[in-house]
Amino acid sequence: MTPYRARLYRLIFAAAAAYNIAFGLWAALTPLSFFAFFDLAPPLYPSIWACLGMVIGLYGVGYGYAAARLERAGLFVAIGLLGKVLGPAGWILAVSRGEWPVRTLTLILFNDVIWWLPFSLFLLDGTRVAATLRRLAPVVCAAANLFGIVVMAAVLRFGTEIVTLPADRIAYITAHPVLWRAGWCVWIAAGVSLVAFYAWWGGFLEQPQWGLAAVVIAAVGLSCDFAGESILIAWLPRDYERLARAATLLSGASARLGRALALKRRPSRGKMRSSNPPASATLASTGTSRRQSDDHSSEITRSFAGPPG
Repeated sequence: MTPYRARLYRLIFAAAAAYNIAFGLWAALTPLSFFAFFDLAPPLYPSIWACLGMVIGLYGVGYGYAAARLERAGLFVAIGLLGKVLGPAGWILAVSRGEWPVRTLTLILFNDVIWWLPFSLFLLDGTRVAATLRRLAPVVCAAANLFGIVVMAAVLRFGTEIVTLPADRIAYITAHPVLWRAGWCVWIAAGVSLVAFYAWWGGFLEQPQWGLAAVVIAAVGLSCDFAGESILIAWLPRDYERLARAATLLSGASARLGRALALKRRPSRGKMRSSNPPASATLASTGTSRRQSDDHSSEITRSFAGPPG
C-alpha cells in the first residue's frame, strides 16, 4: 500500500468512526427522534432502538482503531463491511413485508451503501483485482456519468422542473415508479464513481494533499447528493411541493461543491509524478463529470428547457 492510499484509508475510517459514533449517540440519547424524522409510528419499546444505537457507536470505536492501526484493520473493516451488506438486506425484507416504508432508504444510503466501495477496496488492496480497478477508474467514471446524463434526458426529466405543471410531474412519477427510482440510482452510482476518480487521481500528484482535499470536498458533495436523491427516490410523489424543493436544494449544494473542485487551480505538469495518468482520465475529469458541469439534476433540466432568462 502506497503512503497516499494509506492516508486516504485513514481519512475514510476516521470519517466512518465519527459518523457511527454520532449516529449511535443520536439513537441512544433520543431514540424517538429517528421515528419522528421518518414519520413512523413510535415503537412500544424505544430502548431497543437505543441499544442498537450503542452497538452502532461501538462499530465507530472499531473504525477509529482501524484508522490508527491500518496494519491491523483488516478484520474490523471486514466485519464492518459484512454488517453494511446485511443491513440493506434486512431493510429490503422489512420494506417488502410492509414493516418499514421505502422513505427510510436515506438511512441505508448513509449507514451502509456509501461505505461499500472504500471498505471493499481496502480489503482488496494489494491484489490484482484492486490494480485492475484502479486502472479502470477513469473509464468507469466517464461511462457512469455519461450514462447518468442519458438517463436524465430519457427517463428522469419528465418528473423534473422541465415539466411546467407539478401535477404532470407527480403523474409521471406515480405512473413510472420503477424507472424513476432506477434512474436516480444510476445518478447515485455516477456520484460515487466521481469521488473514486478523485481518489485515484490524487495518487499521481506530487503533492497528494490536493488529492485528499478533492476527495473530502467531493465526499461532502456526495453526501448532499445522497440526501437529495434519497428524497427523490423514496419520498416522492408524497408531499411533492415541499420535498422536491428540499431535494433540489441539497443536489444544488453538491453541484456547487463540484464546481469548486473544477475551478480549483490545477497543478502544473511539473508538479505531477512521472507516472502520469492515462489519457482517458481527461474524459472522466472534464466533459462527463456531472459534478463539474451544469449537468446536475436541478440544472440539467433547465438546460433542456432553454437558456436561463
